[in-house]
Amino acid sequence: MQPRSTNRIRPATTSDIPEMQQVGVAAWRVAYAFAGPAYIERGLKTWWTPEALATCLATTQLVVAERDGRILGVGNLDTRGDVPVIWKLYVHPAAQRTGLGRALLSHLIRIAPPDTARVALEYVAGNEHAAQFYAANGFTEDHRSRSADPDEPETVWVSVAQDVIRSGRHDDHFV
Repeated sequence: MQPRSTNRIRPATTSDIPEMQQVGVAAWRVAYAFAGPAYIERGLKTWWTPEALATCLATTQLVVAERDGRILGVGNLDTRGDVPVIWKLYVHPAAQRTGLGRALLSHLIRIAPPDTARVALEYVAGNEHAAQFYAANGFTEDHRSRSADPDEPETVWVSVAQDVIRSGRHDDHFV
């Protein structure tokens, strides 16, 4: 019999930046393969450098999901605006479809301020895995926006309403 894995979601720290970057790079290369290498490289240089992750750590609620002490997921919640936004929700490809992404999503929704009417996030049109995942977790499409670059895919904005947030549907059984 295999020993049971130890899982937890916890606040990220600066010492986590190298492992968070590894998760982001691995996840982006798979998630955005349909958008092409230039899109992936531009995104990695914008959102997954040590400097970008340090800024994210300083300005949002950044968390990591660990399994047996190894960081396999990264998520954040930005509460600076009127509507909390999840900007990052990425799981290493080797750990996808294990419940880790849902656990991160549940955690981020749970830490939204108590007066939150909804939580929003965006994904890139063409990322069918993300579209299905968010729909299965109660998110509905709000609108789409085009990039200034006509060669880039649209951004799909989705949100989940307060009644879903507070219903317990997003209880976290991971930790």
